[in-house]
Amino acid sequence: MELRFVNRESDFLVFETSEGEKLRALVDDQLRDAVRNSQQITNSGISPREVQNRIRAGEKVEAIAEALGVPTSTIEPFAAPILDELNFVLEAALSTEVNDGNKMVPFRELIAKEDTEASFSVHREDEKWVVSVAGEKKMLWHYDNKARHLEPMDPNASSVAKVHASRDIVTSTIEIVEEPEESPEASVHDLVEELRSRRNKEPIKPATAKGRASLPSWDEIVLGTSNSEPEAQ
Repeated sequence: MELRFVNRESDFLVFETSEGEKLRALVDDQLRDAVRNSQQITNSGISPREVQNRIRAGEKVEAIAEALGVPTSTIEPFAAPILDELNFVLEAALSTEVNDGNKMVPFRELIAKEDTEASFSVHREDEKWVVSVAGEKKMLWHYDNKARHLEPMDPNASSVAKVHASRDIVTSTIEIVEEPEESPEASVHDLVEELRSRRNKEPIKPATAKGRASLPSWDEIVLGTSNSEPEAQ
């Protein structure tokens, strides 16, 4: 929504929306400082947006203020939201999980294994976020905040990524013992031989007290043999 300045009423500035609604803003010390700082930056030949872009690109507030010939207090109000943005992106990058052999760990933890004293910063470069690691080795990593992915940008970073990606990978080898497969014919043959052996050892079952034939044995059923003697004619 855009506002159009109408007039000033005592300590208030009156604005009007495109729909005709009127709004008032109190002219307090905070507003006066913001206007004064904006005017100082404008007089230096650079806009507040350019200041913010320079901070997002990694320049320090003190360095920008010195270059523009203004106190840091003039830069700080415009720098504050950008510094918050940088801190948010950096924390997201440090907590992003990366490959460490057979497990995933936060990026912060991966770097700590290489250098416990390493420090981190982030800046915007060519429309991409770049995480800088300063310590025993200087490294640059491209961070995709949408995909939550980190990619090495220089040899040092690539070396760390390669070492940790291949570390502690456990390859399990399962020994397979091959057993000879028995053919259906062999299995049936073994069963027949077993039944024949059992038949030779078992006594012939007598008829029951009532003269009824006993139930056939398992080998009689399978082999079609009979343990009973033929009846006399």
